[in-house]
Amino acid sequence: MTIMGKKELIKATKKRYAQASKLERGKILDEFCLNTKYHRNYASTILQPSYDNNKVANTGRKSRKKKYGPDIMIVIIKIWELLDYPCGTRLKPMLLPMAEALVRSNELKINNKLKKQLKSIGTKTLDRRLEKKRIELKLHKNRGTTRHGSLLKTAIPIRITNWDTSKIGFMEMDTVAHSGGDPSGEFVYSLDMVEIYSGWSEQRAILGKGEKGVIMAIDDVKNIVPFSIPGLDSDGGSEFINWHLVRYCEKHDIFFTRSRPYMKNDNAYVEQKNYTHIRKWLGYGRYDTAKQVEMMNDLYKNELNLFNNFFRPVMKIQSKEKVNNSVCKKKYDTAKTPYQRLIESDQITQETRQKLKKLYLSLNPVQLKKATDEKIKNIKKTTK
Repeated sequence: MTIMGKKELIKATKKRYAQASKLERGKILDEFCLNTKYHRNYASTILQPSYDNNKVANTGRKSRKKKYGPDIMIVIIKIWELLDYPCGTRLKPMLLPMAEALVRSNELKINNKLKKQLKSIGTKTLDRRLEKKRIELKLHKNRGTTRHGSLLKTAIPIRITNWDTSKIGFMEMDTVAHSGGDPSGEFVYSLDMVEIYSGWSEQRAILGKGEKGVIMAIDDVKNIVPFSIPGLDSDGGSEFINWHLVRYCEKHDIFFTRSRPYMKNDNAYVEQKNYTHIRKWLGYGRYDTAKQVEMMNDLYKNELNLFNNFFRPVMKIQSKEKVNNSVCKKKYDTAKTPYQRLIESDQITQETRQKLKKLYLSLNPVQLKKATDEKIKNIKKTTK
């Protein structure tokens, strides 16, 4: 019997029970317990005239004492804001590492009690306690400027299977236009590149999206990332589908593929970073000068790069399951930063691992965030 059915049965039985004799009440209880599976003592209690069966609806539930007080929430909110308001699932694994990094940088002081609470608090509790402060940003307008390349469709194979996400080095790439809604003239593009195993990302600003500028940006990323690049994947934009990039990939022994037309999910790893790593910081204004390119690259190569790759958590999907042929149930792994995923991998050299650890221990996330905000403020001042 459902809960609603039990409520209806209680309502119908209660009046009859109150008017019945002692012998009849026993028979009513037998019948009632048989239908509801309630214990006889409990059934006799809830059928009493004085018992309020709608107490919860009328007066509400008694609130539980909060396990996590304002002192721990101050720490959590500081970390949450520093990481740009992630959900509880992504925030939870980063609470303790971020707190330790802030303590190490003299930005925070916490005792052992707070450390234990940071470790024990659940993801649902985080979402519930942060609900009132959560900021939702939605993109309602398509401002993309991707145009299909006219040549080389046969020279660049379409990737019809998923990348092997267990191997380091395969990167997806895309461009983000900073046209301010006006596609006329020449303006700045941000090249966005994401490594799919760890989520390590690199961004570069270029004026226009000519083949030469794109290749120079890709080459700069190739020489600076802490891993080799065996494969690149892009959409069908003309900035990627050209002979210059094909020859570059052949020269450096890079396997180059493209996604299917009109299938954005083929490049899902980089598409989601276009907003979180570029749009969210620089907005939708127009940037069209060489000075702005220089300022944006100064941001991309330094503070923003370090903050995104060493402190912002990434979740990877582990499995998908169809439920009733309509709902797709997804299972994700524990959120980790790109740095953590690289360090835990056995596919990078010991020398690279030591360099990354040394760099991580020298970073102050609060100072990185402040410097990032200041540089973005200066960049936006240059717009008309």
